[in-house]
Amino acid sequence: MNLNRLLIFSLILPFLGGFMYFGTGSAVKSAKAAQSVSESAPESTSESIIEAVPVVDVIEETLGDHDGNVVVLELFSSQACVFCPRADRIFADIASQDNVIGLACHVDYFDVRNGSLAQEFCTARQQWYMDHVFNSPLYTPQLVMNGRTDVVGYRLEQVVEQLQKEHRDHVNVPLDVIYEADGTLVVTAPDDAPFPADHTVWVMLYDDVHDLVIAQGRNKGQRVRYHRIVSAVKDAGRFEKPMSLDPDVKPGHAGAAVLVQDRVTGHILAAGRISFNR
Repeated sequence: MNLNRLLIFSLILPFLGGFMYFGTGSAVKSAKAAQSVSESAPESTSESIIEAVPVVDVIEETLGDHDGNVVVLELFSSQACVFCPRADRIFADIASQDNVIGLACHVDYFDVRNGSLAQEFCTARQQWYMDHVFNSPLYTPQLVMNGRTDVVGYRLEQVVEQLQKEHRDHVNVPLDVIYEADGTLVVTAPDDAPFPADHTVWVMLYDDVHDLVIAQGRNKGQRVRYHRIVSAVKDAGRFEKPMSLDPDVKPGHAGAAVLVQDRVTGHILAAGRISFNR
């Protein structure tokens, strides 16, 4: 790992230090404090958000192959969030790596009115993580890794450091996913896969690339290319060997990820993906 190169790339980013929090109850005070920091930050231009994150070389150099172990990344983002375009760009570069399964889920509690990519199930999934894993209020951009840890999605150095740690410390069971001609997914796992009794199989369909101009808010006028946007989620119950799933693939879907997740800890235990070649 070339730490000097990583630090050079990370230091050129204009880390403004603020992001949006949303909370209720005891979290309201901290939420308001974080929001005030974000609102006091200067306006960001499209150049500072979109063009100042050339991270592909850094990611390829610092991650390597890691013996094929795959890390699942879930980015909770919003077109209305001033810091999210930078996180979306970092996410897109990382998600292009073979040893990463990237899923971008846009929340609906903080969003634009026109051209929205938000889904109610994305907010529900993020809220579940906050209630059961992280015990903190909602914020964007949040990058959740393997259902175990989270980092602020636009802070490159922290993202890469935590991603390396996940690759090193947590091995996900590999799932083999095949897309059949009749539209079903056949999913298999090693016979000795150690799945607990209380788990869920999630099927997440993600879209072709969305190339959009943001219509409102502080990001208005910015053209952002969104990758791996999750537009459909199915709870497929407990894992069976083998498992045949009907995900209801639509023409705009680019692929699917299949995750096995512990319902008690939130930890992702197994993962696989498939691209739909049409």
